[in-house]
Amino acid sequence: MDFSDTPEEANFRAEVRAWLKANGGALQSTAPDELYTEADIERCRQWQRTKAEAGYAHLVWPQEYGGMGGTWMQAAIFDQEERRLPRPFNYFSVGIGQCLPPIMTYGSEEQKQLIPRTLRGELIWCQLFSEPNAGVDLAAVRTRAVREGDSWKISGQKVWTSGAQVADFGILLARTDPELPKHKGLTFFIVDMRLPGVEVQPIKQISGHSEFNEVFLDGVELPESCRLGEVNQGWQVAMHALSAERFKRLNTRMPSMLSVLELAQSCDIEGTSAIDRDDVRQYLAGAMANKCALENFMSRMLTVLSEGGELGSEASILKLMSCQLNQDLSAYTMDLFGEQGAILDEQTHVLQDELYDAYLWTPGLRIAGGADEILMNIIAERTLGLPGEPRLDKGKAFKDL
Repeated sequence: MDFSDTPEEANFRAEVRAWLKANGGALQSTAPDELYTEADIERCRQWQRTKAEAGYAHLVWPQEYGGMGGTWMQAAIFDQEERRLPRPFNYFSVGIGQCLPPIMTYGSEEQKQLIPRTLRGELIWCQLFSEPNAGVDLAAVRTRAVREGDSWKISGQKVWTSGAQVADFGILLARTDPELPKHKGLTFFIVDMRLPGVEVQPIKQISGHSEFNEVFLDGVELPESCRLGEVNQGWQVAMHALSAERFKRLNTRMPSMLSVLELAQSCDIEGTSAIDRDDVRQYLAGAMANKCALENFMSRMLTVLSEGGELGSEASILKLMSCQLNQDLSAYTMDLFGEQGAILDEQTHVLQDELYDAYLWTPGLRIAGGADEILMNIIAERTLGLPGEPRLDKGKAFKDL
């Protein structure tokens, strides 16, 4: 492939750079202790609103839903240029990247009206998938949805729900028929997080923050209009959401290569500047090569989307490799800090907050959106055509497992 811009893409890139220069000059990055504060959320809302007013909130989706009606390559160009700026934490990434895609594909016109409101920064979303006994094996969810006339009663527990404490809506996978095999008795719903019976309890993480939450659903009543897709076909809708999530994982919480290089230039190892050591230079060169390979692989996927194709198991390859690189690179920065890396002190190094946060966060990325083992199974079976692993639960009713 030729990864250079076409003349049209070069013109669009110049347009985006000019707009970002004119509108993004006052942006600030979110410090770790500012996460999920009202002030930081408001900064993110303002930036999201600014992008929406210019048509940059989602370049691909139709204008009637708040998009620009552009191409996936244009979306990639905007993302590349926006990442050059310091920005607040993106509290809308779960909604735009994971929750809205299945609504755009499977939703009714009423449900699709949530899309422009989210793109304008009015609504924050969370993903109500994982449970205490259904994390890696998502199809094992036990949260029940029982139909009562024209509504559904939802009861169960979700866990590791990012941003639930500030979310307005969530997407939820629930079991509607335990007589069917576990992948076939599931239905997908949209949940108003302010409804009676929804209780959110933050989880204290190793970083000291509480981005994750437990969510308890005690007889939450949802109208039929909150169902997304057909009854007992929620697995198909959920896979659409997860494919979109895996596609967006490349730059999630990845330590900036510029920051890592700056750290290597400013710290010493055994009396020698780290950047002057052959082993350090070799590692950083390999990391940069892997990062470029991932970005080029994403460009291939964007080309498929631009030509009208759909994301397949390739998204699993992207997610698997990018999360491994994230964790390896953030761990390497802690090695460069040496003994100082064991203590979080902003006086140690100006970059320590950023890199320490990435170090604590990246192990979770190996699980979120599909654990490594699940992704390798998907790649083996769907991309390489290898036989599936033996499954004792295949074809059995969920109630009998």
